[in-house]
Amino acid sequence: MKTLENEMLRIFMLALISKNLPKIDLLELKYSDPVETVINESLTLKTTGVAAMSGCTTTDVMVHNAATLLQTMLTGSKLRPPTYVTSQVNSQKRITVDLYNKVIRFMKGAVNDTAEASGNVNDGVTLAISCGGRIAKKVTGTQPDLGVTESGPGWIKVHAKKAVKGEEAHLFRCGLVPVKGTPPAKANCVDYVSLACNIEINDLTSGTIIAINHAGIIPAGHSKIPIVITPVKLKKATKLPVSKKNHPIFSFTSPDPYIWDGWIYFVVP
Repeated sequence: MKTLENEMLRIFMLALISKNLPKIDLLELKYSDPVETVINESLTLKTTGVAAMSGCTTTDVMVHNAATLLQTMLTGSKLRPPTYVTSQVNSQKRITVDLYNKVIRFMKGAVNDTAEASGNVNDGVTLAISCGGRIAKKVTGTQPDLGVTESGPGWIKVHAKKAVKGEEAHLFRCGLVPVKGTPPAKANCVDYVSLACNIEINDLTSGTIIAINHAGIIPAGHSKIPIVITPVKLKKATKLPVSKKNHPIFSFTSPDPYIWDGWIYFVVP
C-alpha cells in the first residue's frame, strides 16, 4: 500500500509541477522564408533513432531528401541556361516547408510531454535542440542584424549590419560545432577581420554546422579629449580606449574587449 501511495503522490506532484511549467514553442518555416533558410533548417533535423519522435509519420530523411532536391533545383536555376525554372523551385520549397512543419508540430508535443514527465522544462528544451528544433523566443528590444544571406555547396555569405555611418571594422568569429546552440571553444575558432560588413567563407564541408559571431569596431577618432581608459559599450559595436595621441589601447590581461552580437548557426549546403 505504501508503494502505491508513494506512486500516486509522485504522479500528483508531477501533475502539479507540469501546470506551472512554461510551454515550449518551436519555430516553423514559412512559405515566404528565403530558399536558403528552408534548405538550411530542413537539413538540420535529426530525429532518426530518437524514441520520443518515433511516432512521427514524417521522418527527417523525407525532409532531407526534399531539401536536397530543393538545393539541386536552386543551383540549376542559376545556371545559364537554367535546368530549373523559378516556379519549380518555389513549388519544391512549399513541399519542403510542409514536410518540415509536420515534423516540428509533432516535435512540439514530444518536447512538452518530455518536460512534463520529468517536471523540468530544460529536459524538453534539450530534446528539441538535439533534434534540430528552433526554440521560439520572445523578441525584445533591438536584435543584432547578423545572418547568412546566400549559400551554396561549401560556401556561405555572411552579413552584419553596421552600427554607425562611416568607417567601421568588422570581426567575424567562426567555428564548427556538432549541434546548433552550442558555441565553439575559442581555441577552435577562426577570426576574420574586414572593413566590409559582408564576407564570403569558402572551402567549408557540406553538412557541417558553422557557428558565427560578430563584433563591430568603431575608430576612436582624433580629438583633444583626455585619455579614455575603458571601452565604450554601444548597442552593437566597440569603441576602444585611446591614448593621448589617439592610438587604440589594448590590455594584455583583457584579450577579448569586444562587444559581440551573439552566436548564430548555419548548416553548410
